[in-house]
Amino acid sequence: MNEKEISIKKAMEQIDVPEDRLDLIIENAFLETAPAKPKKRRKWLLPAAAASILFIGISAATLTASPALANYIAELPFIGNVFSIFAEEEEGLLQYERFSEKVGLSQTSNGVTISIDQAVYDGTNVTFTYTVSAEKELDESARLTGFPQLLEAEGVNASMDWEIKEETLVGMNSMPHLNEEAAQVNVLWEPISLYTDNGEIEGDWKFEFAVDQLKKDPIVLDEKVTDSGVTVHFTEVTFTDIAVNIAYQQLVDSALLTEWEAVEAELIAQDNLGNVYKVPYNGGTAYAGAITREDLFWTATMRGLDPQATSLTFYPFAHISRFVDGTSEWIRIEFDALEINMLEGTYQIVKDPVFPVLEEEDEEEEE
Repeated sequence: MNEKEISIKKAMEQIDVPEDRLDLIIENAFLETAPAKPKKRRKWLLPAAAASILFIGISAATLTASPALANYIAELPFIGNVFSIFAEEEEGLLQYERFSEKVGLSQTSNGVTISIDQAVYDGTNVTFTYTVSAEKELDESARLTGFPQLLEAEGVNASMDWEIKEETLVGMNSMPHLNEEAAQVNVLWEPISLYTDNGEIEGDWKFEFAVDQLKKDPIVLDEKVTDSGVTVHFTEVTFTDIAVNIAYQQLVDSALLTEWEAVEAELIAQDNLGNVYKVPYNGGTAYAGAITREDLFWTATMRGLDPQATSLTFYPFAHISRFVDGTSEWIRIEFDALEINMLEGTYQIVKDPVFPVLEEEDEEEEE
């Protein structure tokens, strides 16, 4: 397989995912909700297969239309920058505030005002922030329904974070779009309703806007690590001013799937200074030419890289799972690591690495 064939933009061709596969994805917690322990912040990660069902269709005419910019002037509540709010819990988001573009769109329907604040596109992910205010006070159950879309891509993943801040719903949506050649992307978002436990308010909101790319050249990778019938194929990594984005495939031996049902490959990372980072994935996507139903293409984003770091090592691991008599069973496997020299743009495989320990964020919250 040559370099062009393993490039990301060639691998991202979509294929339909069987219905039983979609059910298993959702059951295996690809769709994330709030943890059992009460928290203010909520998050959903919607996989591409589910997103393609829930998204509203776009006509061909819409795809070629220019984005409708500055339809409304946003008048945001006095709560500060939304990226700053989320940065209180997630390191690295202050850089998003620094490099983001002002969107400034706001619409009101049935007493609910939705305002889009800022947006940023780093060549891998499109992220934008918003606020929601209503005539009635919003409680912790409040959330918007209806997922954003990228006009240049179909069936993309959608990651949605939100919380209540000073009686206002603040949120951050992120969608992967791996196209380093795209100077600009166009976003369409038509929220369906404001949902709360006390009722649902439907409305007529529609936002269209464009975001310019923060240009960075990716490092093309072609390294594979294998264990227990699962292969992780690293294909590309990009270091931007706001994040580190990495793309990889998981390739699964068909014999493994005679006993197991699902495979989920993930990463953690450590720099040469000893800092350990979460590398949360943006979702897995089936692609044309897949041999098994578990041959997926993943993208993941790491934030908060220490500016003094000169190398970064990714440690891949995977969970293999199945349902037996209604109970989930799983095992974890670990692979060789991939070390990236950020100064030289080179990389190498690290055999039999010692996996770093990632501290849990939710340990013993103070009352």
